[in-house]
Amino acid sequence: MMLATAINPARRRDAGFTLAEMLVALALFGMISALLAAVIQLIARLDGASRRQGEAIEQVVAAQNLLRSRIEQLRALIDVRGLGDTIAMVGRRDEITFTAPGFAANGAHQLQAIRLRRTNRGQLVLYTAPLLAGNDIRLPSVEGWDAAPLLEGVQWMDIAYFGADWLTGRDLWQDSWQNRAQPPKLVRVRLGFAEGDSRSWPVLMVRPMSGVRLTCQDGRKSLDCGEAQ
Repeated sequence: MMLATAINPARRRDAGFTLAEMLVALALFGMISALLAAVIQLIARLDGASRRQGEAIEQVVAAQNLLRSRIEQLRALIDVRGLGDTIAMVGRRDEITFTAPGFAANGAHQLQAIRLRRTNRGQLVLYTAPLLAGNDIRLPSVEGWDAAPLLEGVQWMDIAYFGADWLTGRDLWQDSWQNRAQPPKLVRVRLGFAEGDSRSWPVLMVRPMSGVRLTCQDGRKSLDCGEAQ
């Protein structure tokens, strides 16, 4: 009896946890849970940031592909409001307007007036209008044109044109291209986003496929019109 009595208290002590041990275990469990929650939140934030960055990159790539396809398909149509030896194209440093086939939904061979412009709100927008609508591409108004926003948060845009200079006839980068008898050999589009914006715009360099040069009218002589040299 004395031996059984001596063993029973030890068995009772080994059978469970003390209050102090339970408190320590709960504290450790809470710390581990907090660490796990912080790790999960960090992973979620990183995943969300990575997903947003991927979407932003896809937007830039899509905008560049669309602009490249339109500028490559530029059509050197005669400007009916000009002197007869100029094409329907107005290229400036801050925007470009030209004629090209419409989007697939409107028919591959239906020509449209196309204008790329950065708005005052920082939107990069591609405007389109049917040529038969009678819009004068030399006017700044886009009333009645269809607008397709490409990018938001564009801080600046700069467009340059590579081709024969008026005075020297040498190929140079120029800030404008209008009242010409041929399209430029290259069009370069650069733009930038606000500081802190993770997006980047690789310089877009496009060669219009049209190599048309209109003949000079009324015996005029010009380095721009006439037979290609």
